[in-house]
Amino acid sequence: MKKKFLILVFCIFVFNCSNKNDFDNIISKEWDKCDKKNECVIDFAHIMNFNWDTMCFYSAANSLEEINNDLGTELKDFTDIGDRIIFLDNGKIVYHKEWFYSSIQETKGVIFVTSLSKFKVSKFNSKFKVSKKNKIFFIESLDNDNVPNRELLE
Repeated sequence: MKKKFLILVFCIFVFNCSNKNDFDNIISKEWDKCDKKNECVIDFAHIMNFNWDTMCFYSAANSLEEINNDLGTELKDFTDIGDRIIFLDNGKIVYHKEWFYSSIQETKGVIFVTSLSKFKVSKFNSKFKVSKKNKIFFIESLDNDNVPNRELLE
């Protein structure tokens, strides 16, 4: 009995820790803290629970080979039908998240609103405008032309 209880406690701990670092959950928690409920500015430099210096966005239009060339390192977990963000620290991948959108399932989570298929931002210039509709958080650049005022990969 004691062994089962310890296993249960361990599983709950692991679930809570992995859920805490989930990008969608982090954005949702920041949204809940926001004063203005139609739009919010979120600075990724202050909300991520790990050390990082560069964030990269890649749309589903990018191949694994293109992503690896841009990163200068090897991305091991890859599905070719999703948008993704990758956080780097000193050139090493420290966090990776993919989103897959389907006409069969209700869309939820995060969508980056950009005309770019890829871009890079530094930690010191990582403020984005966030809005929400239903279960979707739309994240976009603060620039009027929808192009991040950051180091571009394109």
